Amino acid sequence: MRWLRDNWIDALIFTVFAITVVGIVLFLTGVNPFRAKPPVVGQAGGVTQTHVTKPVAGGEKPGAPQGNTGEAGGQTGENGTTPPVTVVPLLPGTGNETGAKPPTEKTATTSSGTGAVAQQRPAKPPASAKPAAVKLPGGPETGVFRVSVGAFSRPENALALAEKLQKQGFPVRLEPVGRVTRVAVGPYNTRSKAAAAAAKLASYEPQVYRGDSPEPIGTYLQVGAYQKLASASGLVKKLRDAGIGPVVFYYQKPWLKVWVGPVEPSKLDGLKERLQKLGLEVVEVR
Repeated sequence: MRWLRDNWIDALIFTVFAITVVGIVLFLTGVNPFRAKPPVVGQAGGVTQTHVTKPVAGGEKPGAPQGNTGEAGGQTGENGTTPPVTVVPLLPGTGNETGAKPPTEKTATTSSGTGAVAQQRPAKPPASAKPAAVKLPGGPETGVFRVSVGAFSRPENALALAEKLQKQGFPVRLEPVGRVTRVAVGPYNTRSKAAAAAAKLASYEPQVYRGDSPEPIGTYLQVGAYQKLASASGLVKKLRDAGIGPVVFYYQKPWLKVWVGPVEPSKLDGLKERLQKLGLEVVEVR
């Protein structure tokens, strides 16, 4: 103690220097001796740590939870206990083109690590809207009525629909309307019969019109006539491969006629020559 009284200034300088050196070392190593240690999972009196898996944006399925959790049979903590996990279920999305279904289950884990599954019923699809009522033409109840069920720029589509309706027992007619082929059902001699047929064909958004179909407007070139609807498919392909079109159908049982047009008067002769070079017999239709 006598030495300390005689040399207290030197001792003070040494103490300050030692504290400064220790502070610099702690600062460089990032050690904070005054920070409280976090509680350890599984220790008596400790706080149980919970890991939360956040839902992934965009409606995708979440991946495996991070941290101490693993796959089936998962990893355990240092003391042999299974860390509790809380899984947050995704909300059903609005659907996408891939037709992915929204999740129908969610899994929650209690603090003891025991899994529990809660069933969720999938949301019911919205009820399909009822088709709009078909507008009927005015005038007397009797007459000639037809039901239009579609017009197609690709004649094979019109042909496929005509064959389908014919197999269902509907009287079918194909008629050129400019550059497209219209599929019509009929004729019916009363408006009520036409309305009944339109009701059966509601999925095609039918239109009921009065009177026989009008004569084609413009000039067409007929290049084939068949008694079976399916027989015209080969000729349509041949014309398409040659770059000739548009191609339309005129079908009034029993004949299905294949027409090219309407054709402008200035291009009529040149188109006739191209068709004849393909070995086709050409008849002008006005």
